[in-house]
Amino acid sequence: MPGKRILVIDDERDIHRVLKALLEGAGYTVSSALDAAQGPMMARQVKPDLVILDVNMPGGGGPKVYERLRMMSAFTTVPVLVYTAVDRGEVESQIPERTDTMILAKPALPQDILSAVQKLLGPA
Repeated sequence: MPGKRILVIDDERDIHRVLKALLEGAGYTVSSALDAAQGPMMARQVKPDLVILDVNMPGGGGPKVYERLRMMSAFTTVPVLVYTAVDRGEVESQIPERTDTMILAKPALPQDILSAVQKLLGPA
């Protein structure tokens, strides 16, 4: 039986490959969206239990995706892990950390990524 669903929204294919291998190895099911425009559409299709979101990407950027997801009734409380190389202060000015939203700096160690996912989502 597949594990909890995670949607990765990031324009870097290498990030998708690394996160997919890491998270599927831990028992999660991983889907991908390659830009900010595709992200909300994939979220509607996949109905993820967690979204991993980059900040800088084509199609509007992570803050716009975050805003769109939070406006969709099915995603108002879906946890979001903002995984980005953008300065934390800059990110927090647009996407505030809260109990269902966490910021993790790129690059992160695999155990730090898994720890953040498990904190937001629990085990697969």
